[in-house]
Amino acid sequence: MLSLPILFFLMNNLSIRQIPAGTQVHIRLTTTLGSYASTAGTPVSAVLIAPIIVDGETVLPAGSAVSGSVRRAARVGLGIRHETAALDLEFNRVTLPGGDPIALGARVAEVDNARERVTRDGRIHGVRATDSGSYRISGYVRNLLFRCDLHAALAVWIVKAAVINLPEAEIYLPAGAELTLALTEPLSLALPLDEPLGPALPGEERSELHRVTASMPNRTHATVSRRPSDLTNVVLVGSRDQIAAAFTAAGWTAARPLSFRRRVQWLRAVGERHGFDSAPMSSLSLNGAVADMSWQKGLNDVSKRHHIRLWKQPGDWQGQELWIGAATRDVDFGFLRPSRPFTHRIAPDVDQERDKVAYDLAFTGCTNSLEWVVRTDVPRVTENGTGDLMTTDARLAVLELNNCRAPRLSA
Repeated sequence: MLSLPILFFLMNNLSIRQIPAGTQVHIRLTTTLGSYASTAGTPVSAVLIAPIIVDGETVLPAGSAVSGSVRRAARVGLGIRHETAALDLEFNRVTLPGGDPIALGARVAEVDNARERVTRDGRIHGVRATDSGSYRISGYVRNLLFRCDLHAALAVWIVKAAVINLPEAEIYLPAGAELTLALTEPLSLALPLDEPLGPALPGEERSELHRVTASMPNRTHATVSRRPSDLTNVVLVGSRDQIAAAFTAAGWTAARPLSFRRRVQWLRAVGERHGFDSAPMSSLSLNGAVADMSWQKGLNDVSKRHHIRLWKQPGDWQGQELWIGAATRDVDFGFLRPSRPFTHRIAPDVDQERDKVAYDLAFTGCTNSLEWVVRTDVPRVTENGTGDLMTTDARLAVLELNNCRAPRLSA
């Protein structure tokens, strides 16, 4: 027979869950950071925007506060000491909603959709101003103007006036910028926790919703080549206005149609290596129809973004409109692609982008429920219309939206 201390220890142990080292932690900054203004010791605060789930249980809920400080900041300034800017951040505490701070060991793994690179030890490095298309173009123009025997000052003025600018070499991460951390040591937390994603639907309603969504189309097609393209992986239940309110609250922007002016703006963003928050998207069709809505989220690199295309579906569920979306993440430019010589390249694991959309919208409080629907007729490994690999567990994220009257934006 076990003694009381041993029983107490075993019961206590059953309520503890461990998040293993290496687990990704997705946060949104609530303070602004920069290589020019931040110094060693500057406080850093952020909020967890996606729950951490272990063995099907929420161990660390969205809304938890993550904090730390700047360990080191190096500015470019005049470029005498440093060619690139750098930020070294330390995140060492996490506080659950209504709880006490807990020690945390984590390093920065990625600045989401940023031109900055992150080293293996978590240090953020900025770009060189000379490492851009605009610098090379301005050099060609400058040489051409000098060969035409123009006065040097006039040539420089023409370059500055007519050629796109050099990219900003300093690092600037505004409040709202999103980072991915990686745990450097295991984190143990007590259970159970209630993840505030909204109450589960009653059994009959859930079964009906699953039946309706499971029969929706699962594959888009490229409008030019007609090749099978992105997989559908998100279903939204709600009106167009509710969708717009939820995505806006989550920091996403609507893509706009391509025009001559926007094409020029896009080319400038490529040359200057900065973001373009309402950049056009290539056209995909679902059952022969182009997308009714498109949303995206980026930072300061036009080659990278989260994005989703949405199609309104016939019929409804309990009087509410149904929309199905295909969410993928652009991670770089691709060249000489099938049927398209120049387009974006996507991340292979499309489930991560599905989860990004689902948890971003759920974080705002603009959703009533989040369900997961398993589909059996979706390929687990396939390619999109430009030949990029896609892997999936074939599930749909199904979110029921509300009127989003008081959205949670950050903390």
